[in-house]
Amino acid sequence: MRKVMIVDDEMLARKMLRESIVWEEYGYTVIYEAQNGKEALEKIKELSPDVIFVDIKMPVMDGLEMLRQMNALQTDSKAVLLTCYEDFSYVRDAMRYGAVDYLTKHTFEPEDLISLLDKIEKQIRKEKAHQESFNILKDDVLNKVMESSLTREDIRRYVEIGILPVSKPRYLMVCFKLQKDLNNEKCRIFENKLKEVLRERIDGRIITDAYTSTVREKEIYSILLCQEECSVSEIKQNIREGITSLHSAMPDKEIRWLTGITYHIFNHWSDLPGALKEVRDIVRVEGEYLECSPKIIMAIEYIRENYHKPITLEEVADYVGISRVYLSQTFKKETNKNIWDYLAQYRLSKAKELLLTSNLKIYAIAELCGFGSPQYFNKIFKRLTGFSPYQFKDNKMQ
Repeated sequence: MRKVMIVDDEMLARKMLRESIVWEEYGYTVIYEAQNGKEALEKIKELSPDVIFVDIKMPVMDGLEMLRQMNALQTDSKAVLLTCYEDFSYVRDAMRYGAVDYLTKHTFEPEDLISLLDKIEKQIRKEKAHQESFNILKDDVLNKVMESSLTREDIRRYVEIGILPVSKPRYLMVCFKLQKDLNNEKCRIFENKLKEVLRERIDGRIITDAYTSTVREKEIYSILLCQEECSVSEIKQNIREGITSLHSAMPDKEIRWLTGITYHIFNHWSDLPGALKEVRDIVRVEGEYLECSPKIIMAIEYIRENYHKPITLEEVADYVGISRVYLSQTFKKETNKNIWDYLAQYRLSKAKELLLTSNLKIYAIAELCGFGSPQYFNKIFKRLTGFSPYQFKDNKMQ
């Protein structure tokens, strides 16, 4: 059902419009009635009406000012003017602010309203189809950028026609890792649901746009373009809530965890492949378990943020707000790993990274990754990999 809001200070005018047809028979339902523009604006973001019938002359805030502010909000709602004969001089201004049509108050016939609703329905469907095609094109361009298959000239052309933003954005790259391979139909359904979740959570203040690549090797990569000043932790929490909700609603649990969130500032879209490599490296060793309880997710995040320091079970339990025994038992139950094994494996993954990408001495890597002494680092490394750190570095084995 399309949602309808009626905005008019005259109670009889609102009643006449509301009772002129059986709205549900035409795919619409009246969800709210407001007495002025100010009241309506306060409800638009909350209710997201598809169609708003708005009177021009009202106290507190008139229809033209309401339309002007709606235009600034960039709402998708379709506005229809409720006019009297003497109001036609205002119609041109109202159309300039985005009104799609008008209806003459007190004199319109039900057939006029039905015809108008049919016209609006066709317009909404046409715009939706256009937006879906545009989103498919955006995602296809993103894939090509990530695969380094576009030249700088190609990228410049896509920027000029609005497929890619012209400004130098900040962005978050996010990887959604799948539990299992999906067939083409399931893959398409899952991607569409994922895009809906991401785009529903774009509020313009922090995240301004979302691009989603196709599934590859059980992984979906998405890019969220951000404002100049934004809180990464807030965005991560927002994404996690959305994906957890999606995960809970999917009976087959196709998606298991959200991984590899990283934050970048880049100067050109051609820098994207390098960012993709970085997030893939993160994906190999990091993951946020969607099926874990909030307390265990907090414990995992604490370990990742403090792995380079000595960590005790008591301080993790205090941070999370539960007892040591309960933390230990629940962590094992939900992750299938002992908390100390998880810590050791996480430290090991960071140590491997440094062994392969830096010229740091073994003792320095041991200290940076929280192992303390080189002797203890060597012992743990050999027990978990079968090689000493020196052998691993020399042979470049993983």
